[in-house]
Amino acid sequence: MTWKLGLMLLAAGTLAGCSAASGPTFSAYAIALPNNEKAFQVNCNGLFDSSNTCYSKAREICGNQPVHPFREISPLASAGSQRDVHTLMFQCIPTPVVQAAPVVQPAAPSVAPTAPAPRKVSLNGNASFDLDKATLTTDARNRLDALINAAVGVTFNTVAVNGYTDSTGSAPYNQALSTRRALSVARYLKDHGLQARQFLVTGYGNANPVASDDTPSGRAQNRRVEIVPDKQ
Repeated sequence: MTWKLGLMLLAAGTLAGCSAASGPTFSAYAIALPNNEKAFQVNCNGLFDSSNTCYSKAREICGNQPVHPFREISPLASAGSQRDVHTLMFQCIPTPVVQAAPVVQPAAPSVAPTAPAPRKVSLNGNASFDLDKATLTTDARNRLDALINAAVGVTFNTVAVNGYTDSTGSAPYNQALSTRRALSVARYLKDHGLQARQFLVTGYGNANPVASDDTPSGRAQNRRVEIVPDKQ
């Protein structure tokens, strides 16, 4: 019995590289189906062999793959006797490879780019204030709104608001007018959402001119309010 099993295992091991193999009690063949799929046929012709012999040989041929029989041939058996399979045609069904579902990494939260904070805004000329008044004109309010919108999400450490006038009028009058205009601008910025830890308001009168007071255009440039945000 030991010698017989040794021959059977040897034949099964060589079938993968050949089209046929045989042993004392079986013969095995590789066959091609009409659809070109590979199949096998095992004939078990031993006197004491049963269907278990064919199926055992099929399992040896398929190894770790399941056996899929599609035809069994057996001799006629008397009523009540067990049906023995002497010819078995089968295929070795490959075990499906289960692939792990790809791990979907959560998208990194998008970070909106921070808009650069305005460095300096200057309101000058007659378009910002009416003559001898600290009331903001429509043009001045539009420019301040643009500054506020550009600084959304930014909290400044300090916002300096500096008022200036031209040299016409007395020094005390110019000092008071420049301060009132600077206060008007600072109040508008704060009330409309510009974030700052502190607002520093200063009136300089006719000091620090940026143009000559000898011409109307020069005096218009000197009448101004400068807004200097500081993030530090």
